[in-house]
Order: sequence, then C-alpha cells, then structure tokens
Amino acid sequence: MRWFWYPRWSAFVAVIALGSCMYVLISFTFSRFDHYKDVPSPPHSRIRLAVLRDTTYSIVDQQPPADLGYSFFALNSHYNLSFAYYKNWVGFPDFQTVNCQKPLKYPTLNRQYPTRVNRKYPTDFTAEAKDCQAFINNHGFSRYPQVSQEELDFPLAFILLFHADIDQVVFLLRAIYRPHNVYCLFVDTKSSVDFLEATRSVARCLPNVFISSKLESIVYAGYSRLMADIHCLRDLINHRVKWKYVINSPGQAFPLRTNLEMVKILKVFNGTNDIESNPGSGRLDHRYTYRFEYIRNQTNGDVILNKTTVTHSPPPHKLEIVKCSVYACLSRAFVEFILTSRIAKDLLEWAKPVFSPDELYWATLNFNTIVPAPGGFRGVPKNRTWLASYSLWEGDKRAQCVTKYVRGICIFTPGDLPNLMKQRELFANKFHIDHHPVALHCLDQLIYNLTFSRAVRDMDYYESQHLASPRMRRH
Repeated sequence: MRWFWYPRWSAFVAVIALGSCMYVLISFTFSRFDHYKDVPSPPHSRIRLAVLRDTTYSIVDQQPPADLGYSFFALNSHYNLSFAYYKNWVGFPDFQTVNCQKPLKYPTLNRQYPTRVNRKYPTDFTAEAKDCQAFINNHGFSRYPQVSQEELDFPLAFILLFHADIDQVVFLLRAIYRPHNVYCLFVDTKSSVDFLEATRSVARCLPNVFISSKLESIVYAGYSRLMADIHCLRDLINHRVKWKYVINSPGQAFPLRTNLEMVKILKVFNGTNDIESNPGSGRLDHRYTYRFEYIRNQTNGDVILNKTTVTHSPPPHKLEIVKCSVYACLSRAFVEFILTSRIAKDLLEWAKPVFSPDELYWATLNFNTIVPAPGGFRGVPKNRTWLASYSLWEGDKRAQCVTKYVRGICIFTPGDLPNLMKQRELFANKFHIDHHPVALHCLDQLIYNLTFSRAVRDMDYYESQHLASPRMRRH
C-alpha cells in the first residue's frame, strides 16, 4: 500500500477530503438560513443586511419562550424578526408566499397577486377579545421590539375615524401601535351594534386605546366630521400620556413611516403644526357665504347638506378663511389653544352651517397672523412641504392611479407601491381591504422590517425643508 502515500495520490486524497468538508459546511449553513427565503425586506440592501444580521437562530431549531407577553420582546432578541413571521403577525396570513420585494421596488401588474383576503367580521373580534391576552398575542400587538428612549421621551397621539371594515382598522392599529403612545377611536354611530361592540372589545384589550367619550352620526361634509376630531382632542388632552403631537387619520390609511421615523420628523418641526393649506386661490367662498342646512335624501334616507339662500355672517374676529386638508399633525400646545381660546371657540360656533368645516377650521387658526396660535405658520404656504398624509387626487399629473378613484382619491393597489415608495409623507390614504389588499400586506412587511432594523430614511431631506416656522410662537 506504499503507493497510497505517493505525493501525487496524497494531494488528490487531500483535495477530495477538503471538498467533502466544504460541501457539508455549506449545506449546513444554508439549512440554517433557509427560513429566511420568504421573509421580505425593503428595497434597500443596507436595511436588508441589518435585518438579517440580528436574526441568527432558526425558530425551527429553537423553541420560543413560554410567556409571550409584552416582556417577550427585548431589543436584538434573536426571536424578534423570524418569530413574528412564523406567527403570521406581519401582513396577512393568506399572503405569506407573496414576494413583496418586487412590487415595492418595480412596477408590477396587479393580476400577478391575489385580489382577495379572508375577512374577519365584528362578531369575530368580539369573541376573540373576550380573552385579552390571547387577542394581543394572536393579532401580534406585541410584535415590535422594545421602543427606543427617544420614542419614549416623545409619545404620540393618534385619532382614527372609521365606520366599517373593522379588520382593516385593526390591521392599521397594529401597524402603528406602541404601548407608550395613545389612540382615540372615533366610530360613526350609524355603524351597526355589532360593529360598535367589536370596537369596544378591541379597545378594552389595549390599555392605551380608547373610544371617544362622545360619538356622532357623521354627515358627509358636515359639522359632525369636524366635531369627531374635537371630541377626541378633548379626551386626549386629559389623558395621562403627555403626548407631543397628535395625528388624525381615517381607518383606510396606512403608515409610510415607522414610529421612530415619525418621532424624528416631528422633532424637526420643533412645535410647528403640519396643516396642509392653500390660502388665496384655495379659498372656497361658496362654502360659507351662504348657510347650509341638513335635509334627508328622499331616495336613500341619508342626511345631506343643502345650500340655502340665507347669507351667512362674516367670520368672527375678522379672520381670513383658509382651506386645508382634513388630516394634520398638531402640536400639543396648539390643541390646548383651540380648546380654550375664545377665537377658536367662536370660529367653531360660526362653522356649524358651513360646508365641510373640517377643511377650513385648522388652517384658519394656523395661518392668520392675528391669531396667537402656538406653532402657527408664518411663512409662504406654497413654498412649504406638507407631510401628514399623501393622497393621489384625480387630475394630478405627477403620478397615475393604477385602478380607480373614489370621490376623486386613488385607491392604492400593488401597482401603486413604487409611487408610494417615493413619497415622504407619514401616511398614505387610501386603501380598501377588498380591493387588491396585497398593497397593505407589503407595506406592513416594510414597516415591520424597518422598525426591527431601526432604520431611519431621508432625514437629510426633512432637515433641509425648514419645517419649523421661522416665527413660531412659543408658550
């Protein structure tokens, strides 16, 4: 057998042995990371690496702890990312095989993705919420890592207004939920008894979520829509959580930024309110020159606004009426002002017979130089960047709605995601859970992955926009 030790044969055997060892090592390594193949990541390689770097153990090989309360999530725990996907706490369970990296980055056809998701109804949530700990765990309300100290020091308040699709509302609430923030839910009283009870059941299970102490039957473009926000603001200002900013949103919106990103962006505002406004050409005198009355539509029984021939009184305190978006980011000091100021109270009373007063009230107080509103903007509105919410309106030439508009607003789908990835607003509005819900699914995965990796995007942009008013009034 001495031929075996001949140098040529020795080298050959050594190569064979080394190759076998490398094959075993590579196979083992890929088996360890195979569970990542369906875990999506945002279309940013840096974020993807950050996500994978912090998850080094397979949930298949290592069992999660028995107690899955809020304390289970610790920063950089190796359970965080993969366990949440394993438990179907990210996106919709029906769509776990959908690869979200492609639609988030490239234009795609909606027909490539499922168009329906299994729905849950009010009675389902009422039954599930009888056991609150099970509800929290089953729906993933404790899915996020522990928040940073910066977020704890800058709590936020949210107002969610809705009347239908409780499963979409819970999906939105989970995306923005943090135990140190506070959330006011406003439900249209025209909703069914089952819907109201389901909302109460969900709120009972989350200690920092509550239903407004006073509810309204919302009339489209009516005074009740403005009062929905006012009622929640009154409740929020007295809440034990001393929030810094409040953001109002419909139940059909979804975040484009993580909680950490929102905090950092709102800190750049430095107390200035973010109220999208359009003075001058944006004034709609026909909405308030004549009084409007409420009548019942004889066809469907709905209450609607009807313009009368009775002239309305001029705005109080010689205020210039300014049109604005319904959705805004309001500083705590501004909210305290509108709830106590005589000017704000008089304007609120004057707005009762006005068409769509929620699109006039906030900006009129924010932009009039005679109003000492904290955080009021004193610059040129047309030069200002507005960041509360993004909507694609019909007729906007900067982007094309892939499917349809409802009341002039695009309903977003997977085909619209590349456009949404370009936007820098905090929220996008709007989505319908029964209209290509993969868009919601992929955005939820994006927000979750970004939250876990603590990535912060585009801060150079926000800091360059001069978001704080140069003449902001400080109290």
